[in-house]
Amino acid sequence: MKFNHKFQLSCVAVACLSTLSPSSVADEARTTSGDGIELKQGDAIFKITGRILFDYDYFDGVHNNGKSGRGTELRRGRVHLKGTFKKWEGKIQVELNDQTERAQFKDAYIRYKGWDNVSLTLGKAKEPFSLEVSESSKYLATIERAMASEAFGPSRSYGLGLFAQRGNATFAGGIYAEGQNEEDNQETYAWTGRVTYAPLLTKDAIIHLGLAGSFRDMDGSDYQIKERAEVHKANKIVESGTTVADNVFLLGLEAAAVFGPFSLRTEYMRADVEAQSESGDKSADYDGYYVEASYFLTGDSRKYKGGRFRKLKPPKANGAWQVLARFSNLDAHDNNEGVEADNITLGINYYASQNIRISANYLMTDIEGSDVNPNENDGETLSFRFQYLF
Repeated sequence: MKFNHKFQLSCVAVACLSTLSPSSVADEARTTSGDGIELKQGDAIFKITGRILFDYDYFDGVHNNGKSGRGTELRRGRVHLKGTFKKWEGKIQVELNDQTERAQFKDAYIRYKGWDNVSLTLGKAKEPFSLEVSESSKYLATIERAMASEAFGPSRSYGLGLFAQRGNATFAGGIYAEGQNEEDNQETYAWTGRVTYAPLLTKDAIIHLGLAGSFRDMDGSDYQIKERAEVHKANKIVESGTTVADNVFLLGLEAAAVFGPFSLRTEYMRADVEAQSESGDKSADYDGYYVEASYFLTGDSRKYKGGRFRKLKPPKANGAWQVLARFSNLDAHDNNEGVEADNITLGINYYASQNIRISANYLMTDIEGSDVNPNENDGETLSFRFQYLF
């Protein structure tokens, strides 16, 4: 396995976090319930956590040029180190996986939390966009995020972000690095924001609403959707045309409801791509959505805080069982180019504890478009995951 300069830098960054502590020897070290190891030294607190996610996919049809395919992988292997000292917090998260075969940063930021219900974050962190994108993958009901979330969600970027909460409402926004123009080495920027409100928030019932937007300066970079249809080991079959873009505006609408063991969530996302006038390309519009329902057979219910749903802590010795169904759509067709894809996912999760989860998803995929072979426009997938959190 290769370890590039980013891994070496991550080791340095982890060491830097230790400077938040007045001493390298902890006064107290303890394991927390399903949430890693916690070290204390005076006013400084360090927490070490991580995750290991092993996946297996078996797929056919449109996912693999009409043939069956299969694959096993370390989907995510991550170690997190978080240090807090009075009003300051720092976090480093490093990932190893079979796709990149290199260690890489996920989170790397410093956060100031000295104001009431307001925090300021500098570094690499998730941009505030989408309910599903903002939540950790280890807490989602499905094995993979919906196609629209993968296509439009900006995920992690370097930048400066602000988060504020008042009652049941939250606001998050910031300026982030979008990319770098290869011709003149000029970095471009994005402005991203998200607001949420929970008009109903009780122990057994939750209603969540959200709105997000992002304006991204592309400065002549190519914009193209090129995604897998929620099967990570399969081919990227959902493609759009390529546009030499001046800018891209992203819009996200979200809603969710929880009533005891039953939950329902939906999101709509859209990308308006403005072509550079001198490129000769046409502007393009793409969108997608998903609707997902789940039910805990064991009567459990997921918790909610700060505009996001949190992890499940099964109170029962025999764990928790959850069944789910999702329909997702991604329309990457415009200007007589690209395809549109639909997915139906049926799944079951067994939470043996808050550390261990076993998941199975069955997917049915259909795509259509001018470049799609009518005899190979659908496919099926079985996906499995073993997840361990430490």
